[in-house]
Amino acid sequence: MRVMKLLLQCTVAIAMTVPEWAFAQRSPAEGFPSRPVTMVYPFASGGPGDNEFRLYADRLLANLGQPFVVDFKPGAAATIGIAYVLKAAPDGYTLLAPNAGITVIPNFYPAFNENVIKSLVPVTQFSKSYTGVLVSQAVLPKVQSLQDLLDYAKANPGGLNCNTAGAGGITHTVCVALATAMNIKITPVHYKGVAQGQIDLIGGRTQVSGGTLFAAMPNIKSGKLRVIAILGQDRSPLMPEIRTSHEQGYNVEFPVWQGAFAPPGTPQPIIEKLSAEFGKVVRMPEVIRQLEMLGNAPVASTPALFRAKVASELAYWKKIIMENDIKAEN
Repeated sequence: MRVMKLLLQCTVAIAMTVPEWAFAQRSPAEGFPSRPVTMVYPFASGGPGDNEFRLYADRLLANLGQPFVVDFKPGAAATIGIAYVLKAAPDGYTLLAPNAGITVIPNFYPAFNENVIKSLVPVTQFSKSYTGVLVSQAVLPKVQSLQDLLDYAKANPGGLNCNTAGAGGITHTVCVALATAMNIKITPVHYKGVAQGQIDLIGGRTQVSGGTLFAAMPNIKSGKLRVIAILGQDRSPLMPEIRTSHEQGYNVEFPVWQGAFAPPGTPQPIIEKLSAEFGKVVRMPEVIRQLEMLGNAPVASTPALFRAKVASELAYWKKIIMENDIKAEN
């Protein structure tokens, strides 16, 4: 008994002298990444998001010593790329890099309902773009504000068409949201993309549209299009003189952003490390300058803030779409 008691005392004494870190489990983020990370871009190559992610990839390679490779998986309103990431290993080596359209998808694709989108693990919102209400200068030369648009709509019932980039998409939903908030009739006219719709907006087949300032800037500068409101709560540094929709009395949003998500079950330490590393890159002065050239502003939000933003936008679009019975293309 005496020998056993001495052995127990020695064991306790030794344990008390061993540093706490010796008993701690190795963090999943320790040594991460040790191989290339794939960023799944659920759209075709060549878009603004593609250029933005390549901008980050170069700096991440320099900081972390591993490539961040953009993998294009376009089609079916981004659902092909989403499905791929949902099935990927939850180890941080496969990320989804979508835009704000991911918060509209659950309303049109039952397999990608709200709970499925919420199961993706938010990493960070990289950036945001500024959007506005655009009108044709040739057709609506006197429309300078949302109040002017309201007056025009009342004087010309059924006289407003709004171009969209496709039925059931975010631009379609914005047209409906604007009409609902202003209590006027605006008829959506659907196109296969932004470019053709903007041509018809300039020509007068449509009279109003919601779109990013950057994409429309050449036509704004040439005087073919005019911005009558910034959609959201913040004025744009590109056009600080233009009042927001909120300042003009209408709670209409058109959030456009780029961000990253990880597969369900990805360990939080890895999420936090990815968020921190992306944040370092997005805040680099040279990256900020290049983002501004793309018409974007840096955000670099925390995972918690990004999760809250996604939840808020899911609720916002769901309300608009359900109340107005918006349908997607077949």
